[in-house]
Amino acid sequence: MSSTEITLIVVLGLLVAAPLYIGFTTKDKTVFWNPLTIFATVFAYYFLIGPLIALSTGNTIAYEQNFRDVMWKPWLAGVVGLGSIYAGFAIPVFKTGRKYSEIFDDERRIQVRKFCFILFGLGMVGFAYFAIATGRSPLSILNPIAGASANTGSDQQAIAAGNYLFLLINTFIPALCMWYALNADKPVLMRLLLVGFPVMFVVFFYTTLGFRHRIVILSLALSATAYLTQRKRPNPGTLLLGVIGLLFGAGLIVLSRSYGQGLDLSLVSGVNSFEIFLSGFNDCGTFFTLALVMDSMPQVLPFFGFQSLWVALTIPIPRALWLAKPEPDYLWAINDLAGTQGQAVPLTGEHYMMAGWFGIIIGGLLVGIIYRGFWNFYRANPSNPIVMVIYAVSFGLCFPLINRGYLAQALMEYFFALMPLVVLFWLFRSDMALPETAPAPIQAVGRPLRRHAFVPRLRRPVR
Repeated sequence: MSSTEITLIVVLGLLVAAPLYIGFTTKDKTVFWNPLTIFATVFAYYFLIGPLIALSTGNTIAYEQNFRDVMWKPWLAGVVGLGSIYAGFAIPVFKTGRKYSEIFDDERRIQVRKFCFILFGLGMVGFAYFAIATGRSPLSILNPIAGASANTGSDQQAIAAGNYLFLLINTFIPALCMWYALNADKPVLMRLLLVGFPVMFVVFFYTTLGFRHRIVILSLALSATAYLTQRKRPNPGTLLLGVIGLLFGAGLIVLSRSYGQGLDLSLVSGVNSFEIFLSGFNDCGTFFTLALVMDSMPQVLPFFGFQSLWVALTIPIPRALWLAKPEPDYLWAINDLAGTQGQAVPLTGEHYMMAGWFGIIIGGLLVGIIYRGFWNFYRANPSNPIVMVIYAVSFGLCFPLINRGYLAQALMEYFFALMPLVVLFWLFRSDMALPETAPAPIQAVGRPLRRHAFVPRLRRPVR
């Protein structure tokens, strides 16, 4: 390795380690759940651990090219991108924000519960639509090891034609997190029954689909909800086991999935556990896609400017109403370069395709600024269940935001997974708002969410 590569790896390692060290050593345990922790973890996966494994095994060939000599470019992009996010997070654009009550009366608690049922219902609409479009029975969809053949083209076209209906399956994520917050004061066994069963239902369904990112989002958001409810952080051992479990599950899905048909475990017969675990780093191949893009721009491809933003802003408009709706040409350009379909780059790569190094810096700053707003909102209201769940889901959504450079897809994920909670907060904001002169709520370090945040108010006696 050259001195330049070693320097970049060391700097990136320090950038990754800093928020993790602070999160585990700060007295306030909720600091672990700040956005920089998940950003650092995702960058470590895509820009550090995965590429180093590939380098150690000599597996630096992709798309019939050897990228060994240009690996410094995506490493530098990782350093600049993550550093820019940190810098944006440090910019004091957003104020602390208004404080809201953490106490709901019985009527409001019932309304929140009904809202959860509505979200579950919307998710079931997406589930039912998938069943109808693919001609499969609901029970077979919930069998993640069906091992059937892949979807036919007509099935896939049917799903795409009703994409917004299908995307309703993302509403399971806010529904489950809010449902956990409602039942966080229940005994462990009762909580397992009330929350564990619907979580299992959704995980089986997502596994059948074969898309790992929804499982990761749900895992991150639900973990953040559970720990923030008690103002705790995971101990290193629990965190390590959780990461290993996610990587093993991701590897199993990669090796045995048939999109929409579940897992065919016969495909992993004879494959040892370590090989399955290493397959969990399969998604890190986007590092070499980024190397391909950076090595081709602007010599082979021009920078695409604001095309990705324009595509993202126009994606809600049905193509049937606007036949000339913009296409993501920059994604097709990646496919042409790679000679394969469905290639993508991390978010940093999309920023580079927009405006080179300037795009990486500005894009990272904007991401950091936006997530500082989420963090400030939570820190001002750490015991308000709705605010807490909004933040927890936004924490989980950091993963799809970074791992795929397709802003339009990321915005759709945020819309279907986060917007329902924003609507819930908007409906309740007047009832929850505290007077501007009200004292700040006590934020004792490590104080668990009171038992529970939906404690009913004392009612005035009827005269």
